[in-house]
Amino acid sequence: MESITLMEAYAIETLRGNGISNDKIIENIRANDLEEFKTIKENMDFDALVELDKNADFESIVNDGYKVKFLTFNGLKNLIKMKFGKFADEDYQVDEFVISGLELDENQQKDLENILSANWTLSSEAGGITVKPTK
Repeated sequence: MESITLMEAYAIETLRGNGISNDKIIENIRANDLEEFKTIKENMDFDALVELDKNADFESIVNDGYKVKFLTFNGLKNLIKMKFGKFADEDYQVDEFVISGLELDENQQKDLENILSANWTLSSEAGGITVKPTK
C-alpha cells in the first residue's frame, strides 16, 4: 500500500466527497487538467496529486487505498468526516486523543485501518471502533 501525505489524502477525499469518480480523478490528474477540480475547492493544492502521479502508482492509490505517512489527531478526525461522513460528538466520542464508539461497516473499517499511520492503533469492540495513539 502506497503512503501519501495528509494533504494528498485531503485532496483525493475532497474530490470524492464532491461526487468525482475515481476514474475521473485519475483521468484529470494524468492529463494535468485541474480546472474543474479547482472550482470545487480553489485553495486546495491539486498540483500535488499531479506530482504524486509522477512518483507513485496513483491509480492504485485512488482505486485500492493508501496509508497516510503521518496522521495527526485533527487530521484523523477530518479524514473520518471526509471519507465516512462521521462527526465527532455526533457519531463517535472523543476523549483526549482517543476516538471511541465509531460505527463503520467491515469495508469502511478496513479502509480506516489502511489509512492509519504507525502512530495509531485501531481496535473493534462491542461499542464500536476505537482508535488511539500507539504506545
